[in-house]
Amino acid sequence: MTTLATGLRRYDADNKPAATRLLAEYVVGVSYDRLPGEAIAAAKTALVDWVAVAAVGSRTTRQGKAVSAIARAEAAKPEATLFFDGSSTSATWAAFANGAASHTIELDDIHLPSIVHGGVAMMAAAVAVAEKLKVDGKRLIEAIVAGFDVQYRLGEAIAAPHYEEFHSTGTVGTFGAAAACAKLMGLTVEETQWAFGNAGSQAAGLWQYLKIGDDTKVLHPGKSCMNGVMAASLARHGFTGSVDIIEGERGFVATLSSAVDWSRITDRLGTYFKVTENGYKIHACCRHGHVTIDETLRLTQENDLRAEEVAAVTVMLPSNSALTIDEPDPPSPYKAKFSAQFMVANAILHRRVGLEAFTDRRLVDPAIREFMKKVRVIEEKRFDEGFPDKWTAEVAIETHDGRRLVGSADMPRGEWVNPVPASLIESKARELLGLVIASEAADALVDRLTRLELVRDASAMLPEIRQPAPQRAAAE
Repeated sequence: MTTLATGLRRYDADNKPAATRLLAEYVVGVSYDRLPGEAIAAAKTALVDWVAVAAVGSRTTRQGKAVSAIARAEAAKPEATLFFDGSSTSATWAAFANGAASHTIELDDIHLPSIVHGGVAMMAAAVAVAEKLKVDGKRLIEAIVAGFDVQYRLGEAIAAPHYEEFHSTGTVGTFGAAAACAKLMGLTVEETQWAFGNAGSQAAGLWQYLKIGDDTKVLHPGKSCMNGVMAASLARHGFTGSVDIIEGERGFVATLSSAVDWSRITDRLGTYFKVTENGYKIHACCRHGHVTIDETLRLTQENDLRAEEVAAVTVMLPSNSALTIDEPDPPSPYKAKFSAQFMVANAILHRRVGLEAFTDRRLVDPAIREFMKKVRVIEEKRFDEGFPDKWTAEVAIETHDGRRLVGSADMPRGEWVNPVPASLIESKARELLGLVIASEAADALVDRLTRLELVRDASAMLPEIRQPAPQRAAAE
C-alpha cells in the first residue's frame, strides 16, 4: 500500500479513481428524461421540505434575521428571492442567507451514511441560480439530483473519520452546491472540474461551536451555498480550479480525512441516484437524538407512561452521538437541541419534541429541569462498529414499581431505510409554512413544488414567499 504524507494525515493512494473528473462527467450527463421516476419524486420532496424550513428559519429565528439583514444591506442586483421578507437580492447573497437560515430550526433533511444535511448545504444555491437564470422546473430537478449525488457520494467515502474533525455539511456540502450550480449554468466537464476545484478550497466547518452552541453552525451551510454559486460562476467565466481537487495528493480527501473508501463515490454512479436516500426530520433537534426520541416516545405511548412513574432513564449511544448530545445542563434553547436529557424529558412529559420544545420558557420549566436529572447518557462502544451506516440507540426506562422498559433501533423515522410517506413531509411543510404565510398560500406553494416539472420559469416559482412576511414572534 502506498501512502502519501500530508501534514499530520496520511491516506491510501492506491487504486484511487479520477473522482473529480468522474463526478464532473456525471453532473454534465444528468438528464431529466433519463431519470427514474423515484429520483424525480425524491428531488421534489427534498425541495418541498427545504423551502418550508428555510422560510420558517428566515422569518422566525434570530440567526435567520441576522443573515438576512446582511444580505439586505448589500443592496445587490435583484436576481433571487430572500426568504426573510420576499425581497430580491443577488443569487450569491440569497444562497448565503437562505442557506444559513434553513439550518436554524433543526428540522432540515439529512443523509446519515454521509452525515451531511443535503438540502441546506446546496438547495439555496440551486434555487437562487435557477431563479436568476429563469430555468424551467426540469432543469432544476436535474441540478437537485446532481447536487445530492455529489455531496452524498463524497461524504460517504470519508464519512466517520472526516466527521470526527469537520462539520461535513459545510465541507462536503460545498461540492454539492457547486455541482448543482454548474449543472444549471450548463458548464462543460472541464469547467465543472474547475468549479469543484474552487469549491474544495473554500470548504470549511469546524466543531468548536458545540462548546456553547453558538451561531457558527448555521454559517456552514450558508457559506456552502454561497461558495458553490461563486465556484461555478468563476468557472463559467474561465477561472480555473484544481481538476483533481478531490483525489489529489494535497487535495480534499488527503487533507481532511484519515481514511477513504473510493468505491462509495463510483458505485453505480449515473444509474443509482442518492437523492432517493434523503432522510427527513420529524423532531426539531439534532439528528443524533432522533432514535432516542423515537424509542422514548414509543415506550411512553405503548405503556401509557406518566412522568411521575419514571425513576431513571439510560440512553446508550455510539461514541460520536454521545459526544454530540450528552448535555445535562443546556444553557440556551439552541444548545438544548443537542441535549439528549432535554429531548427525553420533553418526549415523556409532552409526548412531542417539536419547535415548541426549544424555547426559553420550556428550557427553564422546573418539571423539565427536574426530569432531566433522571436521564443518563452512556457511550456504547459496540454501537460504533455500525456508525454511520447505523445510528443505533438504546433507551432503558426504569419505573418506581420495578419495571424496566427497553427499546432500541438502528435508524430514526424518516430515513430511507425507515421511511415516512412523502405525504407526511408535505404535511410537515404545510404546517411549517402556515407559521409564516397564510394557510391557503402554503397549500398553493406546496402543490406547485410537487409539480415542479410543470414550472416554466423558476423566477416565478415562489410567489407566496415573495409576499411581505407578517410579523411573528421568534421561534427561539
